[in-house]
Amino acid sequence: MRCEVTPFPALMCKVGETEVYTGRALRESLGEYLDALAGGGRVLVTWDGEGGNEAKRTTEALRGFGLRVTEKPDADVCEAEENCLVVLGVGGERAASAAKRAAADRGADCVLMPVIPCEDGLLAGGRVTAVCLDAEVLEGAPRDSLAAAAGILFALPLRRFEDVYAEKVLAEPHAEERVSTPSEGDGIADTAVKVMRAGASGRRYAADVTAEMLRLIALSKGKKPRRKGEYVFVAACALAAFYKAYLSSPAADTLIPADHCRALDELVRLNGGEEGNIIQAFDIFDVSGYFRINYILGEYRLDLIAELAGAELGTSARRWRRMYDDAGFWMKSAFTSGDMIRAMALAGETAGGLLGFASATGVFDAMERAGKEQ
Repeated sequence: MRCEVTPFPALMCKVGETEVYTGRALRESLGEYLDALAGGGRVLVTWDGEGGNEAKRTTEALRGFGLRVTEKPDADVCEAEENCLVVLGVGGERAASAAKRAAADRGADCVLMPVIPCEDGLLAGGRVTAVCLDAEVLEGAPRDSLAAAAGILFALPLRRFEDVYAEKVLAEPHAEERVSTPSEGDGIADTAVKVMRAGASGRRYAADVTAEMLRLIALSKGKKPRRKGEYVFVAACALAAFYKAYLSSPAADTLIPADHCRALDELVRLNGGEEGNIIQAFDIFDVSGYFRINYILGEYRLDLIAELAGAELGTSARRWRRMYDDAGFWMKSAFTSGDMIRAMALAGETAGGLLGFASATGVFDAMERAGKEQ
């Protein structure tokens, strides 16, 4: 039976300067909106591995409307020679990044059509005119992509803790929009919008960097990486437990400082031999660094422990695991406790904040040594 076509555009909200439209079977009426943006000009459609099938159906619908369309996969999008006035990205974060890059090169409008609940980097960097959330498409997304989106939202309490640390210890307040965690009444479009809001600033927190390290470690072991949001939440749970233990212990001064050179070598290896600007070594012997932060941290230690208690992720973890058919059993083969400790240690070289300070004190090196001795 043919789905009822919602008149387009059906404006849901705005995230920053980006308009968010929602409805069902939007591809049938998307042509009119894109035609108005392009002013009769050509539209460039790009996609990634997530969005190939939907991109094909959408392109056919746009051509059926009478639009001139150029098709390019995300890897080749900048090779399109035609002067396209609108770039439409169909898929996940890779399609979004390609579409934003192509639109910036051409001075064109960028429109995104996610096929999975949005990843938090979707709007990072700006230059997105509109996002079209087709509930009919999103409801067909793989189960792990739904869990990945929820994982990003369930990790938000730890982000707020790190904002408190930055404000109290580093005197770096972050005025960011508060985004609520998932609620029972949320539809799939509501979840997608919350995830977009959570990542609109483009700021990377410790769980984001740790998640990237987990992905690189998985690749180095020949494993298929999980989705970013999945890694983000398991990293947030591990970091919350680590922060609580670290802040409750006065033993940091007895540790041997971290080996930054070894960490740099491993980061270069995991990044495929590209060094770039991938290390932010915290000088443990710098009076204005370690001793200043250690003093201020001592003043606010109890406040931070109380803040962590309010960021309890245990209940969220149970809700999150139950989103999987195997109740999260996949994690037993996806990474080890050693992988997580190493990921946090490497993330500490670039993440800054409490994780960077803790990593510089050598706590992760000590944990790894203890693990090898057992």
